[in-house]
Amino acid sequence: MIQKPSPQDYLDDLHAIGVTRLFQPHLNTRDRAAGIRRVRQELGRMRTELTLHRDTFGANGADAKADEARRGAAPFNLLLLLHEQLVEEVSDLERSLGSSKPMPYSFDFGRFIFGNDETGEWFVGGQDQYDDWQRIQQFKRRLDALRLKGQPAREQLTGIRSELEALTAKHEKTQTKIEGRKKRVFVLRRIGMLIVLIAASGVVGLHYWNTQRDFSLIAFGLTAVCAVMIPIVIVNWKDPRTRAARRQRKLEAEIVELKQEGAQHRQSYQPLDLQIKALEVHYNRMMDNWEAARLVKNRLDDFIEEGQPLRERVEDIRAELEELRPEREKLLRKLERRQKRGALFRRMTLHILLVLASGAVGFYLQYTGETDYGSVMYGLGAFCILLVPLAYIDWKNRDYKLESKLRQIETRMLQLQTEGKQVMKRYHPIELQIKTLIAQYKRTRAGISNSHESSAFA
Repeated sequence: MIQKPSPQDYLDDLHAIGVTRLFQPHLNTRDRAAGIRRVRQELGRMRTELTLHRDTFGANGADAKADEARRGAAPFNLLLLLHEQLVEEVSDLERSLGSSKPMPYSFDFGRFIFGNDETGEWFVGGQDQYDDWQRIQQFKRRLDALRLKGQPAREQLTGIRSELEALTAKHEKTQTKIEGRKKRVFVLRRIGMLIVLIAASGVVGLHYWNTQRDFSLIAFGLTAVCAVMIPIVIVNWKDPRTRAARRQRKLEAEIVELKQEGAQHRQSYQPLDLQIKALEVHYNRMMDNWEAARLVKNRLDDFIEEGQPLRERVEDIRAELEELRPEREKLLRKLERRQKRGALFRRMTLHILLVLASGAVGFYLQYTGETDYGSVMYGLGAFCILLVPLAYIDWKNRDYKLESKLRQIETRMLQLQTEGKQVMKRYHPIELQIKTLIAQYKRTRAGISNSHESSAFA
């Protein structure tokens, strides 16, 4: 079975292509142009290989978790980002040669690619960064060992905390029940129910005394039982030794016992917990100080968050302007058609033709003896005569309405354009900063840095 190249093999191939050698000042223009063509071919081949290798994780991991496929493809995504930055550097160099601009500064990129397969964090850096990463990973393994050592104690404390919360909730519920029993309304409600039962049973017993003596005796017996229960209810209400009180005392004892057990476990786990927290703080500080790309990313996120409301407002303004432009064009075309020479004349001609047609039809009907229908046509012709001045008035008013609506739309568009310019004036510097930080983040994430010799050749 042929073993596939590792990420480090691909990174070595990228170095072997010799992109950085194109920026050496002693090369002449011809050799540099030939080198650019060769490097572009090699970079194109490398991109194909990296993409195919990266895509195998998605193809082979169809039944696996998507997170595992993402972690497996993480180093190759980083190498593709480095490849993209190298292509950008070559393009800048080619543009500078074609426009006789000063040659860009030379650069260098890391010799090692390293990371963590479990978290999917991968980086490109030099020997010093690689050694620092190894020390950080040793520190992290020590931290993970301490976490694993303290896992049973943490689970015990978590179980005790959950059980304590459940007992506390049950204790509060029982306490609420006991406080409700202590209220006067509690015993009065029960005495009232017994009195109602006594009265109802007595009435039933008296009603059936002469007809159903046995049923009446049962009703009187129920009356006596309810009467006897009244003092029992009163005594039970005043007696604090109820089942709820016993249950509450039992819960209080269990809570005290759990608290003592939790305090013992916490006392034994606290030194280890403090050590873990101190190591976590130190580890996070080491990661923050070591990973420069994260600091750039944090600044980038701050600028993106600051510019998000402005960007959304700009998009809203553009969307509203896109909706208003067709309406404005439609109104302009309509006004242009109405204001052309002969537009009113055609309308008046139409009305006059209607008048003449109605008169002619009416005359013909009257001539043929259809006097009633002829009168109707004459009336229609008279109505069309009255429509002539009304049509002129409506034509003028319609122009005024269209012009008013057009002015409203143009005023709104002017307001939106003015507001858009003001918002863009505030957002433009943030947008430039975002673009700069994105480019800086990509270079830093890909492990590209300016060479120390670049200042000597500037």
